[in-house]
Amino acid sequence: MFVSQIILIVVMHGLVFGVACYFIGAQKEIGPIASGFLGLILGVVGLIIVLASSRKQVIPFNIQLQHFKQLLDEGTISESEYNHLKGRLIEQQ
Repeated sequence: MFVSQIILIVVMHGLVFGVACYFIGAQKEIGPIASGFLGLILGVVGLIIVLASSRKQVIPFNIQLQHFKQLLDEGTISESEYNHLKGRLIEQQ
């Protein structure tokens, strides 16, 4: 009975830290899947690693659109590629 209680505590500990790291990691460069895995396996240490990782760099919509337009004007991408990138950008909003 004692061993089963320890196993239950370890599993619950991993799940709690895994879920917490998953949601925190969604806003970080490391990403939610890797963060959740770190929290699940390492617990408190994983949470510290996730909290110490850098935040995602958010580039404003208009800046990204200007960049795509510049690539189109330079001939780096085609009109269809530009429209595809613009469509994906609009979907993300």
